[in-house]
Amino acid sequence: MGKNQAVEKAEYIVEAIGKTAYQALLEEVYTVPKPGLVDPYSCGAHTDMDVETFEKSAKALYPWFVRMAYQGYHLPCTPEELFREIRKSGILAEDAMYRATDHVNTHKGMIFTLGIFSAAAARCIREDGKVTLQSILRMEQRMTAKTLKAEIELLGNEPAKSNGEKNLRKYGTTGIRGEALAGYPSVFHIALPVLEDGLLRGMEWNRIKLQILFALMSRVQDSNILSRKNPSVLYQVQMEAMQFLEEGGAYSEDALDKLIRMDADYIKRGISAGGCADLLATSLFLAMLCNKIPNENGAILNLFPVVK
Repeated sequence: MGKNQAVEKAEYIVEAIGKTAYQALLEEVYTVPKPGLVDPYSCGAHTDMDVETFEKSAKALYPWFVRMAYQGYHLPCTPEELFREIRKSGILAEDAMYRATDHVNTHKGMIFTLGIFSAAAARCIREDGKVTLQSILRMEQRMTAKTLKAEIELLGNEPAKSNGEKNLRKYGTTGIRGEALAGYPSVFHIALPVLEDGLLRGMEWNRIKLQILFALMSRVQDSNILSRKNPSVLYQVQMEAMQFLEEGGAYSEDALDKLIRMDADYIKRGISAGGCADLLATSLFLAMLCNKIPNENGAILNLFPVVK
């Protein structure tokens, strides 16, 4: 392969990864109806953001996911050092998000998670010529495990700066750092199996995404609910999500009517499962990235033909 071809290949790869992250953010916010969460028809339990805010945020973050993929592909460093480098980019990405949204936090958690996976995907492709769910998870662990373990131990003894850190001090929950440290079990063991099941059963795409969201809500300690409310409310939401699933979930005939009523209730109660929404977006990113989602013609999307 000539030098120009190699450069074009690298540019294609990092751009495709960034575009996939961007698409995943939009896929999440366009899922409807999501009780308490922002979608095209509702602002949910939020007064400072709507679907347009999320669209602006996603557009502002797109080039930063490309940048973090670029770092993953090109930087001659260890995975652990790569994690440190992309976190510097993540700080700049946060600034871009806040400028685009007039200082509203739409995707701070997504910058962390999709930043990690964008860089990890690019590193996998650079090293192996491809990316799979297994390889990207292994790379994520090589990048983050040692650093995040030390951070969580340290944060438990320091003044809290973010909602996640406040939850750690108050309730002992480790939030998105703990999820990353554990290898994103909510994504790999809850969300992705539900996604695969829905596709195999030929279910409608929006309903599959709703089913994933409620599977997550029934089992995840959502950091956004904890910070806005308390463990008691979180437990109530988990039980309500579990009941929804037991009654057929998003695949039941009256599911959308139930969700619209639930949205009104969650707005009244100020409940927003933002942490689960982030995990939904993460699962969609990984599924698209690793060619697990079929397109309209029934063929599997192939985002990376160059590296096949």
